[in-house]
Amino acid sequence: MNHRQALILCLALGATLLAGCNQGTGGQTSAAGATPADDSARAAQIAPPRPVRFMKVALSQLDDVSILPGEVRPRFEQRYGFRVGGKIARRLVDVGQTVQAGQELAVLDSQDIEPAINAQAAQVQVVRSDFKLQQSELKRQQDLRDQGFVSAAALERQAAATDAADSRLKAAQAQLANVRNGLNFQSLRADTAGVVIGIDAESGSVVAAGQSVVRVAQLGEKEIAVNVPEHAVGLMKKATGFAVSIDALGDRSYAAKLRELSPAADPASRTYSARLSIVGADDALKLGMSASVRLTLGAASAIVVPNSALYTRDNTTHVWLVDSATETVRSVAVTLGQSTSDGVTIVSGLKPGDLVVTAGANLLMAGQKVRLLGAASSSAAGAGQS
Repeated sequence: MNHRQALILCLALGATLLAGCNQGTGGQTSAAGATPADDSARAAQIAPPRPVRFMKVALSQLDDVSILPGEVRPRFEQRYGFRVGGKIARRLVDVGQTVQAGQELAVLDSQDIEPAINAQAAQVQVVRSDFKLQQSELKRQQDLRDQGFVSAAALERQAAATDAADSRLKAAQAQLANVRNGLNFQSLRADTAGVVIGIDAESGSVVAAGQSVVRVAQLGEKEIAVNVPEHAVGLMKKATGFAVSIDALGDRSYAAKLRELSPAADPASRTYSARLSIVGADDALKLGMSASVRLTLGAASAIVVPNSALYTRDNTTHVWLVDSATETVRSVAVTLGQSTSDGVTIVSGLKPGDLVVTAGANLLMAGQKVRLLGAASSSAAGAGQS
């Protein structure tokens, strides 16, 4: 090879290398000016079809239910307290004990009431003596008036003083009777038969008048107490039926009816108190048992998709819809409803007949071609998830 041929060969190689560099530089400039969406679309077009499972969504009939916790409580419960204050000398019943009407429940220490009775009895004697004195003075004034030694006005003043003394005597006697009633109120007795479900004060405790000492539940009707949260108050009102299952009794269930629903929330728990009467309650139900109350709200139609069909982007839930004509996918935002045994209900974003990817949602890109492996029925969405 002579010098001329070598020079021509070098120039040809340099032109080839320059062309390659220009081509690479142009590709970098194009990539720098493209958006992430363009890159994703280009990648989706280049990517090979991805095999996916899918389902054709349809409206499903759902039993609209809600479950709230509850507790077995007596229909009637009484809180017994003394009519007078004092120190409890003896408590005569225990929790779980059955009591009869008129049975003594507790007794106060009478040491505080006996001095009061003696003091009031002495006050009655003082007032009675004054009344007798006023009566004698009135009789003497009447005799003197008949003889003309005193005026009629003086006689009237004495008569008024006698009447006042009589009133003071009657008031003192009434007060003595009231204090003696306090002695009778030293004993706390049951008004009706029942079972003791709580003790609120022990022997030696000093209680005020009316303070609860013993709680007694009447034997007979039982019911379910439920603390209803704010969002479930409307559900309680529109429920078409209630079923109560007792945790301690296994699968046993009882029908129930709503008896009362408080119009005001408890200031501490912010829940509304509700009571449900149990239909056909038997001896297997024990007070204090935990219960689950199932509210039947009627049937509802909704689109249900499996959880595997969902993915989140920018704090929004999406699903992938399949275009059957082009066999490509596109992302659609959806609004979720309540959870079910098959997945979750879709409030908005889908319509019956849409094809939804049920597996591999996190691996897809918008516009990507897919290969459909098989359809999952909407009533058994989980069957298409594999």
